[in-house]
Amino acid sequence: MKYAYNGKDKLVLFLLATGIFCFGVILPDSLSNHVKLVHFSAHFGMSFLLALCFYMLCTVKLRISKSLSYTILIIATLFIGVIYKYWEIATQGMFTKFSFSTTMELTGTATSMSQNISGLLAAMFLIEGLVHRNLIISLLRSGHLPIEQIGLHADNLVNSQLGDLQGKNQAMSMPVGNRFSTTSSEN
Repeated sequence: MKYAYNGKDKLVLFLLATGIFCFGVILPDSLSNHVKLVHFSAHFGMSFLLALCFYMLCTVKLRISKSLSYTILIIATLFIGVIYKYWEIATQGMFTKFSFSTTMELTGTATSMSQNISGLLAAMFLIEGLVHRNLIISLLRSGHLPIEQIGLHADNLVNSQLGDLQGKNQAMSMPVGNRFSTTSSEN
């Protein structure tokens, strides 16, 4: 967790955070009343959960590359959001009463999709800021991912973090003969 973010990583995290705020709070006006806040929470939360689950399924279970995993999670999450919104509108019978554009405007489809995008960006923010780096380290430690598969950037990350861990382990080692050390003699 002591990895220092480079300029590119900081810029990506800043842009993701800006997107979360713009698509989640500013554009749909999500904080103006209780109903809009609840609506925001539902769309944001489900998109966040779906995106994170799709990413973990793709990277951990199916061992798909990060870029393809992002493509899959974006398409799947937004597709599920569109299907849900269509189902919601169709069950209210609004397509028979109004034109398509009027129905989209009355039901707040643009607002819902904006909030879905905000949840999607929040999942990507968490993945970029925390999950991906720790996932690589845990896979390397377990021996399930060879270093050749993760590339130069991740290789430097892994070496710096593993070096930090080895240094901590050496600094925290107990002297031989200590009752808490692993090499103590038992009487």
